[in-house]
Amino acid sequence: MKRLLEVKDLRTHFTIRPENINEKKAILKAVDGVSFDIIEGEILGIVGESGCGKSTLGRTILRLEEKTEGLVKYRGRDLYELNASQLKEARTSMQMIFQDPYSSLNPRKKISSLLEQPLRIHKAGTRLEIQDKVESLLDEIGLNPKYKNRFPHQFSGGQRQRIGIARALALEPEFIVCDEAVSALDVSVQAQILNLLLDLQDRYNFTYLFIAHDLAVVEFISQRIMVMYLGRIVEFADKNELKGNHLHPYTQALFSAFPSADPRGRENRKPILMGDVPSPINPPGGCHFHPRCPFKKDICMKEYPEMKEVAPGHFTACHLY
Repeated sequence: MKRLLEVKDLRTHFTIRPENINEKKAILKAVDGVSFDIIEGEILGIVGESGCGKSTLGRTILRLEEKTEGLVKYRGRDLYELNASQLKEARTSMQMIFQDPYSSLNPRKKISSLLEQPLRIHKAGTRLEIQDKVESLLDEIGLNPKYKNRFPHQFSGGQRQRIGIARALALEPEFIVCDEAVSALDVSVQAQILNLLLDLQDRYNFTYLFIAHDLAVVEFISQRIMVMYLGRIVEFADKNELKGNHLHPYTQALFSAFPSADPRGRENRKPILMGDVPSPINPPGGCHFHPRCPFKKDICMKEYPEMKEVAPGHFTACHLY
């Protein structure tokens, strides 16, 4: 197995300007020391509550946001050491599918223009070849090529997301970040888009970083799953291992909140979490999860736990283990 992407101790912090001139600037730690690898051809899922840093992590990997510290290597090359021309070349291999299919497409441009744009920027063929490529992309994502002269508002949400997928595929990348690509869609449309992504992966052997806050969606599409909380990874394992042996109290709470059609065993479920995610501007000391954790100990309030391998390929950051 070849390692496609290596992320080591990645941090992305933002400076928040105070409303009052006498107040000090605050630091928002959106991503705060994240490390993981992605294997070529796999689908790695990231799940967590809104505000935990999932989307910022994906954007930082693609250099849509600038890192504060850490290392991001793609096929052995440090993406943050590339100059402008090298980065432009590298972007042909890395693309992103955005969360909102409504705001991610320019409403003033026809679909043909939106799909031609990346091909023209990277000079990927003649004018006729680019036009043929656009029709081929629309056919591949399940839309009639005759629709290429329509505007985004003439499509449904699911169709717009298909167009967003087609735009990501235009330059034939090998690594795609799906930033909550189905969260704005109806459940039935979500299933169609997920199946489309899986079909495309089978056909072209794409590598996906799939970001979502819906555990059911991540479990369906991913092979390995990372659980994030307040800018850090708290658990990381193969999806079957995580489903059958979720160890971190936060992961247990996520699975407890997972709807089930089987009424048996509901009485034995662990309680769903109370309270909101603390602010990343002023996170709790020690383990960030301890204010909401029913199993917290004294050490949890003093020291942040190290990530430990508790079983082969199963990592968690918790003082209970």
